[in-house]
This record gives sequence, C-alpha cells and structure tokens, in this order.
Amino acid sequence: MFHGLLIKESLRDQSILNSLKIIKEETWDIDDASPGQPKVWNVAWFEIADEVIDQTVEKLSQSLDDGKWFLEVSSDHLMYIIYKDKVFKYQKGYLAGRKLAEDYGRSLGIPEEQLDWKE
Repeated sequence: MFHGLLIKESLRDQSILNSLKIIKEETWDIDDASPGQPKVWNVAWFEIADEVIDQTVEKLSQSLDDGKWFLEVSSDHLMYIIYKDKVFKYQKGYLAGRKLAEDYGRSLGIPEEQLDWKE
C-alpha cells in the first residue's frame, strides 16, 4: 500500500480525487507560500493500492497545475516525488535519487522549506 498527501489547490484536474482512497482531510494556513500559491491549503491524505500505483502516479502528474507544486507518495521502501509531467521514483534512503527530486523542485522555484518530505 502507498500513502500520500496532496494539496487540492495544486490540482488542475480534481477528478483524480475520485480514483484515490481519501483517509483524512484538513485545512492549513500557510506562512511560507510561494508567490502565486494561496495562503490556505486544503490537504488530503490518501492511499493507493500497489497494483495501480504506476498508472495512478502518472495520472497525478498529469493532474497537477502549472507552478510550484509537487506531491509525495510512498510505501515502506519506495518514494515517488511527483511534479507536473515529471515523476521521480527511488528507494527510501537513496540520497542521489532524493537529490535529483529536490534539485528539480528547486529549479521550479519551490521554497527549500517545502522540499522537506519524510522518508
């Protein structure tokens, strides 16, 4: 089973939410939002079955809006860092894989404090 967190405001196409098992939702006030990002985020935690992870990750990537957005999806051993039209997949603890995903986020202008996903 894979778990993830997404910000609903990051989605260009929210129909992707229909294919996810949402397990929790919250609203966050954001102090470190990037220019162009809203100051309030509606956040959803979700699960994805192993059997459909690759196609669901691809759909998530296609559903993201332009701009400084990404989401993370992980299992016990794997990480997916998902940007619009770009996905990084690596084994947890593999620093070179993480660095590639972080560097790509930096190239998009995502603030350093937002590139803090847990492994």
